[in-house]
Amino acid sequence: MAEEEKTVERAHVEERGGRQVLVLRWNTGKTSAGRLFGRYGVGGRPDFFRLLFGAIAGSLKEKFGPQGDEIFNKIRDSSEFRKSSREIFDALKDWFFNELAPKYGLDKGDIFMIITEIELDITTGELKWHKDRTEFYYWVRSDRCHQVSVPKECQELAEENTKLKQEIEQLRRELMQIKERLASILK
Repeated sequence: MAEEEKTVERAHVEERGGRQVLVLRWNTGKTSAGRLFGRYGVGGRPDFFRLLFGAIAGSLKEKFGPQGDEIFNKIRDSSEFRKSSREIFDALKDWFFNELAPKYGLDKGDIFMIITEIELDITTGELKWHKDRTEFYYWVRSDRCHQVSVPKECQELAEENTKLKQEIEQLRRELMQIKERLASILK
């Protein structure tokens, strides 16, 4: 798996109407809603921006060498880049909280990962998010597994488990009574 990831190109540059567009396959890595969208990052800023800007800067450097840093610094300071990065943040945040969280029953602290495609117009600094090319993965915390809808067999096993626990408790009570009788007889 690690070998495959190294050979997969995460970004490429396309020519469109005389402009260069960086097409980036962006992966947030495992995170939580609080970290990605909330004010828990460095300086009270969501990790979203640090992760996105780092991916863009890294991709530009990968494609343009040392000049990639200069390109990113120029783009980062443009009003179009700031405006469009904020729009993507708001759109992704809205998509997460209004569509995904209710659909999957996500709660605070749940861990997830978003893999998506972002385009950067290198000339203007404008970013575009392709929602239709977005993948979402989440992990259910073990302390919440009981809330997940379970098949009939699992429900039956749970009921049987409850009955067995009751039987064990009854046997313990009977054993205690036997021990008490033996103790009184042996005195």
